Amino acid sequence: MSENENNSLVTQKPKKRGRDRFNLLDSPIFGVAVVMLFALGIVLLPGEKLGALMLGKKGADAMSLGNAIFRALGFIVLLLLALDLGFGIFGFKARGKGFLLSLPFVIVAVNNAPLVGLISGEVSVHAGGASVLLFALYCASVGLFEEIVFRGIVFPLVLRKMGSTRKGIFWSVIISSALFGAIHVVNFFSSAPGAVVLQIGYSFLIGAMCAMVMLLCRNVFACAALHAGFNFAGLIADELGTGQIWNAANITLTAVVGVLALLYGVFLMLKIICPDDKLKLLYNAKKAE
Repeated sequence: MSENENNSLVTQKPKKRGRDRFNLLDSPIFGVAVVMLFALGIVLLPGEKLGALMLGKKGADAMSLGNAIFRALGFIVLLLLALDLGFGIFGFKARGKGFLLSLPFVIVAVNNAPLVGLISGEVSVHAGGASVLLFALYCASVGLFEEIVFRGIVFPLVLRKMGSTRKGIFWSVIISSALFGAIHVVNFFSSAPGAVVLQIGYSFLIGAMCAMVMLLCRNVFACAALHAGFNFAGLIADELGTGQIWNAANITLTAVVGVLALLYGVFLMLKIICPDDKLKLLYNAKKAE
């Protein structure tokens, strides 16, 4: 084989992954807007009414079941879109190091439960097994749906727009997490304003944490598992239990874990997460090259 043939093989571009039928790769901002509007539409669907129709009664179980169904359907639609875009969000071989580096974030998810109250007996879950199972199903569906939206599509699209430099990675994490927090504004229609503002704030932080996991693992299902675990731990006692969830000890523990998680995230951004060729697979850079 001649030297020219060798050079031709080296410089030949690999085949583009994904078909991008809707041309979203060339218009990332438009793609983000479309996906956000679709996600908002799914969130606003009357889940409790669907669940009540299926179970024959209203209540927490009906809400869990109906919302789980709507979000599962939304996940399937967006999963097909992510595949069409060719995003590398389903993991690579030998990503064990990334999963290990993500383990400290599991502590954040576990700590979202009212551990102090559960240990002391001041907080308890009184619902039956069927209700707990439906609630777990709901949390799993929320994790899958919201992660395919924000870490599976929105984050790669923003990263595609910002570029895979260290600065681009940083701003992609910030922007996609801010969008994740912003979509919770819809809860102003159903919750107290102060609680919603707080939810927007910690949703931004959870979004940044999940974006870190995506960068480390390149696996949207890892992000979904972390997200679902965080929601289940933090909401089950509030939705299906009794007792004083927040007290001084629990607030202090949460603050300490939060600060440590923030410091760990800064360490990851400065020392571990860096631009490389595999990062470009995450947002399908081939079409642009």
